[in-house]
Amino acid sequence: MRWDSTEHDGVGVLHLFGYLGRQDTHRFEGAVGWVRSRSNGMLVLDMSGLLGWSEEGEAAVLRAAQSPLAVCGLRERPAPLLTGDTAGPVRVYPDLRSALADLATA
Repeated sequence: MRWDSTEHDGVGVLHLFGYLGRQDTHRFEGAVGWVRSRSNGMLVLDMSGLLGWSEEGEAAVLRAAQSPLAVCGLRERPAPLLTGDTAGPVRVYPDLRSALADLATA
């Protein structure tokens, strides 16, 4: 897994690439902390560059939702932990543009 970050009007965006597996969860959690420490607003995970993830990887994303979190770019990939009843404060958007447009008005 690789990651990059950007900021759009105070919204931190963490772009994920590759595969988020069990072996990558620690690096992912560090990236989330790094981006959160550098932005004041909502965190958006742009998952459009991910090729896939394991159950452990999806669970790490859910743990990141202890603070407000938006996810975009899931495409047609199943994400039962993120889209189910236990997802809590996770907002799901089809793409980064729609996530940023909605969060800019929030």
